[in-house]
Amino acid sequence: MFTTLYPAPSARPFLRLLRLCVVVGTTFMAAACGDDSSHEVKNLKSQVQRAYGNKEFAKALGLAQKGLTLSRKTAGDKAPDTLYFVQAISEANLYMHNTRGAIMALRDELAMRTAAGQKEDKLQPRRTMLIQLAEENGDPMTAGAQAALISKGIDMAPGKDPQPVYQARMTAHVNGEGDVEMSYSLDSNGAVTSASIIKSTPPQVFDQVALETFKKWRFTPMLDQSGRPVSASGFKFTMMIRQR
Repeated sequence: MFTTLYPAPSARPFLRLLRLCVVVGTTFMAAACGDDSSHEVKNLKSQVQRAYGNKEFAKALGLAQKGLTLSRKTAGDKAPDTLYFVQAISEANLYMHNTRGAIMALRDELAMRTAAGQKEDKLQPRRTMLIQLAEENGDPMTAGAQAALISKGIDMAPGKDPQPVYQARMTAHVNGEGDVEMSYSLDSNGAVTSASIIKSTPPQVFDQVALETFKKWRFTPMLDQSGRPVSASGFKFTMMIRQR
């Protein structure tokens, strides 16, 4: 004789209720985790600010790195808090005079700001800062890449004058005032490839130091019709010397 076993009538509602509780409980847990993460992000921002106020820049760097990881995970790369932490990392490296770290951090910061849709006019001060650091610490590739990005942002089409994005300091100490007009050529990274003096006032007083210094400058490179940086020539620039 075979006996068929059926669950008791009250068991099915209980199982449905159990499954509902599991789903609802999971939802509540996720919400709670989200609230906890948001609170932790705000707490880390406050700690970063206090560390800066106390000039504890190494501590600020560690907190900002932790905050960046958490904010990217919970809010995404474009969130304001994420961008706050990525800039805080750049600033901490700058304050600690960690040049290589600052160059890498600024590159990451600018890439994330660009991906977040920030306009080029807001990014240019950070780009020129990065260009200066790169130029003065033997990283012309980074400087050239950033100069090209500025060119694209301001549409350096034919007919426009290249804009200086890095002006090297005078190679020698000079006193007095003068103007030196030069013609010059650029490569596709905005570096000066050749320069010659057209005229100077007063004549020949600042020619040599002006020419030596100018050759270390960097400009926004010209763009072709496809928007690619290209070498170009036939430009003129007047260096105004005001040193006392």
